[in-house]
Amino acid sequence: MRPAHFVPAGVVLAALGVIAGVAQLARPAPATTSQVSAAPRQVAVSSAVRACPPAQGGGSAKVALISGSPVSPGSPSPATTAGPGQVELAPLPLAGVQVHAVSPISQTDPGALSLLAIPAASSVSKKGTTVAEGWSVTGTGVMASAMEAEETESSGLSSIRCGEPSSDIWFVGPGQQNGASQIQLDLMNIDALAASVDVRVITEAGPVQADGDTGITVPPYQTVTESLSALGANSPVVAIEVRTSIGRVAADVWESSAAGSSWLPSTTAPSTSMVIPGVPPSGSAATLFIAVPGSLSARVSVLAITPQGRYHPFGAQTVDVPGGSAFYAQLAPLGGTDAALELTSNVPVSAAVLVPGSGLGAFTAATAPIIGQAVVAGNTTGSGPSATIALSATARAARVRLTEIALATSGRSAGPSLSVSQVVTVQAGHTLVVPVAAPKGSRSGSAFAVVITPLLGSGPLYAARVETQGQSAVVSIMPAISALTTINLPPVRESYSAIYP
Repeated sequence: MRPAHFVPAGVVLAALGVIAGVAQLARPAPATTSQVSAAPRQVAVSSAVRACPPAQGGGSAKVALISGSPVSPGSPSPATTAGPGQVELAPLPLAGVQVHAVSPISQTDPGALSLLAIPAASSVSKKGTTVAEGWSVTGTGVMASAMEAEETESSGLSSIRCGEPSSDIWFVGPGQQNGASQIQLDLMNIDALAASVDVRVITEAGPVQADGDTGITVPPYQTVTESLSALGANSPVVAIEVRTSIGRVAADVWESSAAGSSWLPSTTAPSTSMVIPGVPPSGSAATLFIAVPGSLSARVSVLAITPQGRYHPFGAQTVDVPGGSAFYAQLAPLGGTDAALELTSNVPVSAAVLVPGSGLGAFTAATAPIIGQAVVAGNTTGSGPSATIALSATARAARVRLTEIALATSGRSAGPSLSVSQVVTVQAGHTLVVPVAAPKGSRSGSAFAVVITPLLGSGPLYAARVETQGQSAVVSIMPAISALTTINLPPVRESYSAIYP
């Protein structure tokens, strides 16, 4: 046994005295009243990153991109506070696959919507086969403000939002018994540090695990694709958690069925309160998916927020889900009206909704209220689908500015080719559906962006873009996510936090 060594009390006291003396000498002068009450300083966002998943089939793809969008009145202008900048799209090849180098794609026009063609990757093998790869999107300076990027169809209609990297990402959707015969997970690393990823899957029967789903290494600036089909087999619902123990990743889930395929949007982290915006009417019942990651059972209350007001689609009943499992329920009581769903639970849950439509259907998931601005970059109208923005105010009324920005036309000066704005009011506890279209004068059927800005004094606002074909055929739903233009820097105050956590 190692002998214990004791330090004389006098030495300890002397050391403490020295520390106290140094602290006293280094202590700044007492703060004045104005310094103590100083408000946080608002500055423009100067850096933003996203990651777009590989195009299905490994081919080329298009990305709808807009950044440096107009800011809210009274906010600092990104052009004057963030400095010049650009957006760069760079390839994230599949890990372990050698491909021919592709040059990054750069954009430098603030406020202009661009529809960028991403070339397909080609392997360096003798056959030169086409392979899949993701893409990073990095905005700096003025181009980082309200940056939004979405992978789109050839027409410019967004199919999946290019997401932010994170250390914990959740998805909830159908399993094999509800038509998802294939489930694919794409992991993209946009950092210089390798990421280590654990994937957890929860089904109706509880958690499932397979070899190789823990400690997945995603090398720097590369993409890793995993099949989760076996984990979702024989289950009507799956919840997927992507968590990193080292680094961070962006993640996307693609599901396919005999009828087609769809991207599954990420949902908010498990919570006792959440809102799912943009649930449109459809020809048949939508499906609500709920996952309970903890061990305690959940009692979930569902409140529909419609143009007519609030009501409980399940009456006084709650949706009961055992702990550590996933569950689904039909939303037939919603009838023929647009709605947002507000869920409250006794324990944290995750949730999403599948609306019948083209392919597997259209998904919408729980989102946070819009802070600053939200941007939906890829929208199209004309002889094809019609677009609407579903706005839901859960607590207080909200005044909202909607700005449509047309696709920039080649040969014209930098900036948006055309734009138009309108201000609408959403009553408390109601959903307002507003048709949107490309500004007059733009080419018919061309892509356009929508900027959603809650005005000063508005209550919490949730939104989604809904595209429909004809009367009720839902083509796509895009939940609106905050794309910040500014951040608050708290005032620097006297603190020992630098040496004492």
